Amino acid sequence: MPVKKNRDKEKKTERQGRENVGVFQALALTTTIGMELAITVSLGYYGGKYLDAKFGTGPWFLLAGVLIGLAVGVVGIHKTLQVYFERE
Repeated sequence: MPVKKNRDKEKKTERQGRENVGVFQALALTTTIGMELAITVSLGYYGGKYLDAKFGTGPWFLLAGVLIGLAVGVVGIHKTLQVYFERE
């Protein structure tokens, strides 16, 4: 009887360990997606703002920088999700 209880306890502990790994993977994936988008859009914004100040073109480089940063961020997120789902 004690052997069966030990096996049940080991299975329960293993299941809880896998659940914890899943939670941390989801947290890491969410953080990665948010950071990719925030960094690329921020770089586009500040890069465009700098170019607008340098050339005196108004908000055009800023707008282009934000849109390019958004596009690069979406492509990065797509690649990140592809890698994640290939592992699963």
